[in-house]
Amino acid sequence: MKLTTTARHFETSVDLLEHIEERFLRLKRYFDHILNVDVIMSVEKFRHIAEVNVHVNGHDFNVKEEAEDMYSSIDKCAKNLERQIKKFKGRLKSSHQKNKNHQKPFSPAEQIIRSDSVGSESGIELMDSISHQVADFTVEEAIISMKNNKTDFLLFNNTESGKLNFVYRRADGNYGVIDTSE
Repeated sequence: MKLTTTARHFETSVDLLEHIEERFLRLKRYFDHILNVDVIMSVEKFRHIAEVNVHVNGHDFNVKEEAEDMYSSIDKCAKNLERQIKKFKGRLKSSHQKNKNHQKPFSPAEQIIRSDSVGSESGIELMDSISHQVADFTVEEAIISMKNNKTDFLLFNNTESGKLNFVYRRADGNYGVIDTSE
């Protein structure tokens, strides 16, 4: 990170430069890829104005604050920049999460395999592939649906947990539920 300071209409002290460096090095904990920080300070009568431009890879942040002394205006700028960078980083994270959540919906496909091809030298032979819809049920609703359709198993989206589940009839007459998520 490159830090550049400019003073207009006054001379900067070493303490002020150290304060600026200390305040703006803290920004690295929010965003690692800060390229450079430009601090422009000016004094106009009794107003101490600090303007800070932060250049991050692909985005620029600009802040201008005014206070009764330069230390206060630098602190206000730093707080404002921290808020802007946190907000920007939050937007980046949420856009990445949206991309993950908006993947195409899961639609399982059943592949029908010729029974006499299993165990043969030529390998298994696929006869057909059938696409299925995955219904949204609670576990109890899935078992009732399975009973009504007279099937031994059902793949469904569990509305209580939001995960893909598999319910089946066990050999002892009871039901089993398999959670297929991580």
